[in-house]
Amino acid sequence: MTQARSYKGTSMYLLVVMIILTVAIYTAKELNVLDKVRGPVDSEEKTEFEKKLVNEPTSGVSNPETRTQVDDDADQDDDDDKSEKEEKKDDVQEGQEEKEIKDEVKNEVEVSEPVDCKKFDHGDFSSLEGVDSMFNCGSESGQCNWFYPAKFFHECGLGSKYMPHIAEMKRQYDAQELWLSGPPIVLPNCNIVPERMRKNPYKPDQDWTRHNLSMTHVHKTGGTSLVTAFSQCLNYGGKGKRRTLYMPGRKTLELSPAQQKIREERIAKGEKVLTGPRKSVIYGKNYEEGIEFLNEATKYKRPEEWGDTDHTLFGVVRDPAERFISAIGQATGAFGSTSNGIGKQLLDECLKETSKETLNCFINLMHTNSTWIEVHFTPMAMEVAFATAYQDIPVAIFPFTQVPNLLAELGANPNGKKKDGHSSNYRKSPILTNMSVDDYDDDMLKRLCEIYEMDAVFLNQMRMETRCDKFLPKI
Repeated sequence: MTQARSYKGTSMYLLVVMIILTVAIYTAKELNVLDKVRGPVDSEEKTEFEKKLVNEPTSGVSNPETRTQVDDDADQDDDDDKSEKEEKKDDVQEGQEEKEIKDEVKNEVEVSEPVDCKKFDHGDFSSLEGVDSMFNCGSESGQCNWFYPAKFFHECGLGSKYMPHIAEMKRQYDAQELWLSGPPIVLPNCNIVPERMRKNPYKPDQDWTRHNLSMTHVHKTGGTSLVTAFSQCLNYGGKGKRRTLYMPGRKTLELSPAQQKIREERIAKGEKVLTGPRKSVIYGKNYEEGIEFLNEATKYKRPEEWGDTDHTLFGVVRDPAERFISAIGQATGAFGSTSNGIGKQLLDECLKETSKETLNCFINLMHTNSTWIEVHFTPMAMEVAFATAYQDIPVAIFPFTQVPNLLAELGANPNGKKKDGHSSNYRKSPILTNMSVDDYDDDMLKRLCEIYEMDAVFLNQMRMETRCDKFLPKI
C-alpha cells in the first residue's frame, strides 16, 4: 500500500514537471513568434515605415502591399509552428496596427484638407481714418492699394492659375539658374524720424513725416531712381540700409574686340576684372536677414505707432505694354545691363528696320522663349512675389505716375531719372529709342497681353486700368 502510494506520488510529480515543461516550451515558442511579428513594427523601423505611408503622395491611403510584405516575411519563419490560437493573436495584432496607421493617415488628410475658397481671406484692404498720407492706401489721400502676393498666388487667389510660374521660379532659384547675369534683388529701407532729419530740399515748406518705408524693386518702373533715393534719405538723417535678398550668378561673358581691349587695359592697371562664371548666392546669411526684415512688414501706421523694426513695403507698377518697350531697351544692353550676357543676341535676333517690326519680333520671342530669358521681362506680379520671398505680407502698390511724389518723399529730385530710355545714346539703337506704344497694332497687343495676362489681372485688383483689359478672359 505504501509503495503504491509512493509510485502514485512520483507519477503525479513527473506529470506536473512535464506540464510545466510543456507550458514553458509553448510560451517560449509563442514569444518567439510574436517577437518576429512585432519586431519591425515595434522598433524604429515601424516609425519610418508609418511615416512613409502617411507621406505617400496619394489621397492619404496607406500602402497595403508594403505592410503585408513586412508581416509575411515575419510569418514565413514560423509558419509550421503556428497554432490556431497564435493566428488569432496575429490577426488581432495586425488589426491594431492597421487601425493605428489608418488613424495617422486620417489625421494627415485632415491637416491637408482643401481650403474653402468661399471663406478665403484675400487680405486687409482697409485704410486708416484721419491719417493724411500717400501711403495710407485706400484713403482719400492715399495713392496706392494693398497687395498680398502670397494670397494672389494661392489656390483661392485671383492669380491661382499662374501658380505654376511661381513653382518654376522657385525651381530655377534652387538650381542657381534664376536671372543669371542680372542685377541683385535688393530691399532698401529708411526709417524717418523728423527730429533727426535735415531739411528736405524738395519739400522746403513741409516737415518730414514720421514713418518707416521700404521698397521692392519692380524693374522698369522707376526702381533704380527710387533705390538711389533711399540712399539720399539716409544721407538726410534716416536710419536703414540696403539689403540684398538675392545675388544672381554670372554667365561667362563673350567680349567684343573693343571690350577685350578695355579689359586688358584695366588688368594692366591692376584693376580687378570679372568675366568668368559665378554661381548664384541662394539662401545664406543675406537671405535669412532679408526674411527677418520682411517679417516686420506691416500696413501703414499712425506716426506715434511706428517702432524701430516695422516698416511699410511699397512697389511701383505700370501698364504692361509700356513696360515691355522699356524692358526691350534695357535687356538689349542699355546702361546697367551691358554685361547681362544676352543683349547682343537679342539685337542680332530682333533689331529690324523699323521699331514696329522690332517690337513684333520681341513679342514673338517671348512666345517662343518665354520671359525667363532676361530679368527685365519678368511679369511684375512675379517680381513682387519673389522680392517678398513668398511671405504673406502687405505691399503698397503705386502707379508709375506717382514716382515723382515718391522721390520727393524720400528727399530726391522728383524730376530725376537714373535711366531714361528716350534720351540719346541710352539705348543701343535709335530704333529702340523711338519705339512707343503707338507701334502696337491690335494683333501685336493681343499677343503681348497673352504673355502678361497675370499682370493685367494684378493691376485690375489694384484698381488700375491697362491696355490689356479688353483681352482679359471674362470671369
